[in-house]
Amino acid sequence: MTKRTRSKKDRTERREDALRPSRCLGYDRDALAVHLVARGAHEIAACQLRRAIWLNPYEPRFKEHLACCLYKMGDYRGARDWALKALEQSESQSDELRGLLRLIEQAILAAERPAGVPGRRSRA
Repeated sequence: MTKRTRSKKDRTERREDALRPSRCLGYDRDALAVHLVARGAHEIAACQLRRAIWLNPYEPRFKEHLACCLYKMGDYRGARDWALKALEQSESQSDELRGLLRLIEQAILAAERPAGVPGRRSRA
């Protein structure tokens, strides 16, 4: 990274830090993270989503996207925590978010089930 690029990045981060928290920030990082998840770069996407949430803790969509990303990474407990935070904060109480939470709960139950023990099928 060149000195000029590094100083520009530092300026951008300093500006974000000064404005934080703000309802206007984080959308660029969220859009980037959604693209990264689609490409399979989950670790980088999770980092961008955490930054978006740090910049703008008022947007439940960022938390929902982080929950989805963590679910795809196999971190089901972290995904459940973020999905619950998004659900608490969401005014619409979306069916999509509730569906994601059901998927996460099923994954947690499946991960906790001992090998060789058949699971009960849930009715959705």
